[in-house]
Amino acid sequence: MEKERLIKLVNDILRGTGFRTARMEFKGACFDLVASRLFLLLFIKVLANIDTVTPEQAADLKRLAKFFNASPLIVGTKTKNAELEEGVVYERFGIYALNPETLYDVIVENELPAIFAERGGFYVRINGSQLRYLREKYGYSINELAEMIGVSRKSLQNYERGEQSVSLEVALKLEEIFDAPLAEPINILHARVEANLDVQPESELEREIFDRLTRLGMGVVKVKKAPFNAVSKENEFKILTGIDRRKTGTTVKRAQMVSEVSKIINSDGVFILEKTKTEVVGEVPLIPKASLREIKDADELIEMIEELKREVKKQIFG
Repeated sequence: MEKERLIKLVNDILRGTGFRTARMEFKGACFDLVASRLFLLLFIKVLANIDTVTPEQAADLKRLAKFFNASPLIVGTKTKNAELEEGVVYERFGIYALNPETLYDVIVENELPAIFAERGGFYVRINGSQLRYLREKYGYSINELAEMIGVSRKSLQNYERGEQSVSLEVALKLEEIFDAPLAEPINILHARVEANLDVQPESELEREIFDRLTRLGMGVVKVKKAPFNAVSKENEFKILTGIDRRKTGTTVKRAQMVSEVSKIINSDGVFILEKTKTEVVGEVPLIPKASLREIKDADELIEMIEELKREVKKQIFG
């Protein structure tokens, strides 16, 4: 399935269950779709082969998820060696990956997968305390049950302590013996990841603007693979921040994408250019770098952004 069709399929699945979505058409972007519903926010990278996600894309995807308290996902159809199985969760660079059918099961059918793929096969995590309760209830010793399912005594003890994943074959044997579910579902929509938020600027212009934003009291996190250069925040206010030397057609397209994403993630956007006249693209102000020197703190920057947006709406709607 070609990437465009795959993105449309994923987008349709999300929109069909009430998600608001925005699409990124930015070469090499760390995410292709952002989706929100109620208190749930997802950044999603879509590609046919999940092995083609790059370390830089994954790092940025995790940074955005961490910054916005969102869940990152990779959706694809295959690895370099095999098709992705429905109902199985894969992982790349610490990010859950799955096929569209599994996403549909989760989003539409409310069926969370329990099986995950690792080198060597399929595994599950089981409820260790429930396993111990059932073993003792049915009167099996550690040695007896371990022999029945073909594992070592130590492995069974690790299962009961929740310290070791269980092969799918062994999990099915246990559930058959006790006639009870033991596998724990994987809540892919509420995944939380760790991320390195301390990334250095890539140019002198970025460094200058990052330093100025920091002096205004804003936290700034560099993003490499997105239409914006950084995410900035001050308390509950979050701003997608683009940086460029001058206004070009590419700058305008980037600002338009930032405008669409901002609506979904409930944030503001701003582009700071070396030289430009102050204007607004979509709902994203383009301001000259010199304007930052006149701003005293983060609140004043936020108020300037909001005022520029209000002026544009007034011009449009009167």
